[in-house]
Amino acid sequence: MGDLGGADRRGRTGGGAADHGPPQAAGGPLMRTPWFVRGRRKYVAATLLVADLSVGCWSAAMAIGASSSGVTTTTGSTGQVAGVASTSSSQVVVHWKDGRTLDPSDKNQSQFSNLQLTVSQTKDLTDQGLLVSWVGGKPTAGSGAPSDYLQIMQCWASPGSAPTPQQCQWGTPNAANAVQTGLAASSRDLLIGQQADPKQLPSGTCTAEFTHHQFGQPDGCTVPFWSATDPHKSTLGWTNDQYNAPPFTPAQSNEVTYARTADDGTGQYIFNLQSALTAPYLGCGNQALHAAGDTCYLVVVPRGEYNLNGELAANEPNDGSYGSNFDYVAGSPLSASAWQDRIQIPLSFTPIGADCKLGSSTYATAGTEFVGSVFASWQSALCRQGTTFGYSRITDPQARQALVPGGGPVMTYQSAPLDSGAAGSSTLVYAPVANSAIVFTYLIDKNYVSDPKHLNPDYGKNGTQVTDLKLTPLIVAKLLTQSYRSDTPGDGHGAGATVPSTNPDSLLQDPDFLALNPDFKFFNATQIPDGLIAPFGNSDAAKQVWAWLRSDSAAKRFLAGQKVDGASINTAYAGLNLATDASINSFPKNDQTSYLGPDWPKPGYGTLDMRPYAASFADAALKVVNANSGKKTIFDPTLSPPQAVGSGAQTPGVRFEIAITTSEAAALYGLPSAAVVPDANASNPGVLPTSSSIAAQIAGASVPTSVTGVFGVDPGAPVNGGYPLALRTYAAVNVCATALPALKADAQFLAYAAGAGQTPGTQLGQLPPGYSSLTSADKTLTNAAAATLRAEVASPKCSQHTTPKPTATATPSSSGTAAGSGGSVPNGTTPPASSGGAVPSSTKTTVAGDALPGGITPMASISAAGQYGLLAALCFFAPCAVVGPTLLRASRSGS
Repeated sequence: MGDLGGADRRGRTGGGAADHGPPQAAGGPLMRTPWFVRGRRKYVAATLLVADLSVGCWSAAMAIGASSSGVTTTTGSTGQVAGVASTSSSQVVVHWKDGRTLDPSDKNQSQFSNLQLTVSQTKDLTDQGLLVSWVGGKPTAGSGAPSDYLQIMQCWASPGSAPTPQQCQWGTPNAANAVQTGLAASSRDLLIGQQADPKQLPSGTCTAEFTHHQFGQPDGCTVPFWSATDPHKSTLGWTNDQYNAPPFTPAQSNEVTYARTADDGTGQYIFNLQSALTAPYLGCGNQALHAAGDTCYLVVVPRGEYNLNGELAANEPNDGSYGSNFDYVAGSPLSASAWQDRIQIPLSFTPIGADCKLGSSTYATAGTEFVGSVFASWQSALCRQGTTFGYSRITDPQARQALVPGGGPVMTYQSAPLDSGAAGSSTLVYAPVANSAIVFTYLIDKNYVSDPKHLNPDYGKNGTQVTDLKLTPLIVAKLLTQSYRSDTPGDGHGAGATVPSTNPDSLLQDPDFLALNPDFKFFNATQIPDGLIAPFGNSDAAKQVWAWLRSDSAAKRFLAGQKVDGASINTAYAGLNLATDASINSFPKNDQTSYLGPDWPKPGYGTLDMRPYAASFADAALKVVNANSGKKTIFDPTLSPPQAVGSGAQTPGVRFEIAITTSEAAALYGLPSAAVVPDANASNPGVLPTSSSIAAQIAGASVPTSVTGVFGVDPGAPVNGGYPLALRTYAAVNVCATALPALKADAQFLAYAAGAGQTPGTQLGQLPPGYSSLTSADKTLTNAAAATLRAEVASPKCSQHTTPKPTATATPSSSGTAAGSGGSVPNGTTPPASSGGAVPSSTKTTVAGDALPGGITPMASISAAGQYGLLAALCFFAPCAVVGPTLLRASRSGS
């Protein structure tokens, strides 16, 4: 087995965190009617039941958040997003041939001699996108992966050694990807007999270490998986002569089954890295495993044109021995002959929970997700200073509600202030803490039709990713209102269709879009996006987007129902007054069309089946990098019960996803963002959301709000070099309603936010990529707010602080995550349960001696997850086992 190529170091980039949704519960029937449902007692019992289940749901969500938490760095990757530096220090370039001893028997190695791989970042990593690009490769012919492609995986390695095939997350591909490869090329299975790899199985017969038995099944020959958390191989891998399946599934694994190389020998792929929070069996970022010497790796296996037995794949006969893809390169990349050609690059992850220790006193904060990534970074630095903060993602309206009496005395984050009338006599202090932007991020593979006349100058890049996209307010308005026919059930032919039949089918038929993006004229017409992926819930950001659309003449006329450039709004949206109603703060999905597809029961699938919501702005970006919007337009009657299913992720080479997200989420996943231009005739390149363009818009388009000293950002104000959808986020504190210890801590947070927290970078404590540093004027305001809080602590003026009362102290807790509350249902269609509710953040929320918004105060415990899980179990068990079913029976009988 040859040596592996060396590496030289260049630059790095990075970005934020992502979220997960809460569960639900139900009960079952009893056999008799006890005393508590007789007469009026049943109404009291019903009220108690609802309250009990509400607390149970809340506790379950808190338990999930606490169990999956950890402090993660907020880093990102290269791309057209704010704050991404190309001169940082952890980028790695690897030449395949450097430091490698060639194997004369390996016929593929000559094809890899010019291959050079670049990995955008190798340090300060977390759950994020990682840009892997290459030059000098041999072009991938045809469609799918017949030969000449790369396979990419994440692995771990024992102390002092390189990763082995048994330590790699591989072998559970998306079915749509697997069918594009040769026999066993996407699996952990080893070929035997004449097809066997002589370096793996010299005799062609499977050896004991790879043979596994399953009752009633023929013996298999498979590379087992050993988990980083099971070094003694007692629970995963071979056990009692049986093979336990790897602990990951196609939905969980980040393996890249194949990455194609363009005609010019270049390629790129955004690899979705996973920390120990997402993939505990790899252990990346696990402090204990890191201290023990374990290391994580990115492994890239190039595949050539020869099978593992040395035969040219294209010459294999169609005799059934290699399956339907008989002339495709066969064999697992984990097999020795393929594995020896790998490139492996060590990765350094941010230690999870490195600075915020168990039992720390924690002060709660809550608010918009636009502050989530920067909070995760700052939290660690503040913990090192002796103060631990928690964060819960809630909506902007909920954050404002938390500022009023009874809302919960926590520091909140939002873009717009609480109306002065609603604030009443409360003493509220606002401070700018983060500047970022709303962006349109995308993952699009160039999928050109054949070009015999050589009309397409970019044809040689077929299969690579689009890196230049332009959008206008009018195009965005069409996407958000399902006014392309392909964004409605049945492509505009469903029952009750309301989209005009003369509208373009998709972006690829829209003359406005093609005028700005001429390369798309050569795209395969069947490659269309899954609409514009948008988050569920109410937010100031959504309100800002609609304000931007109304500020544009063409978009406003379109929203008002006029025909613009040959297209009219989907009439299902006509009654929402999108052109005039400035209060709209969500992304409604109002098309009620249904389509009766194959095997579907009536009425068929609808909007939320084919264009589902994302759980959050960050989740929208994650859906893009995974090329999986979550649509379910296939009905499987063979399942029990029969149900709608998705087709999985889009396959490499034909991916086309666009989403509305945050600049920090796009940076986190290494995704490019679209430039915005005023109209389809614009000759300028448009404005990208960079740190400078965000800063320019905030500095040049700030407008007063109803609260003195608090400013919004006008998305319609023309600012030279300004990105219109820039957004300023404020921290807010109800001074008199907050305990003095919490005020002192809040002042410390604000001082850090205005000082060291504004240094751009990927390390904990710095300003993550995707954010733009505060202006000097904003820093002055934030420092002044911190001074106001410190003054109240030093010499209290509020009656709440001068009147003697029991002192509230911070609650000791584990370093866990609390779930925030979800937004209300947007106008139009009510989404399914999986779309609603809040999503836990990647940082922790425990109340500092006071209640969370909504008046619920968590218990103190050694383990937050165990504490909330126990409470949820108790709340669900009692009514489900005793009360709930009896009430159901009583309601049916009328007793």
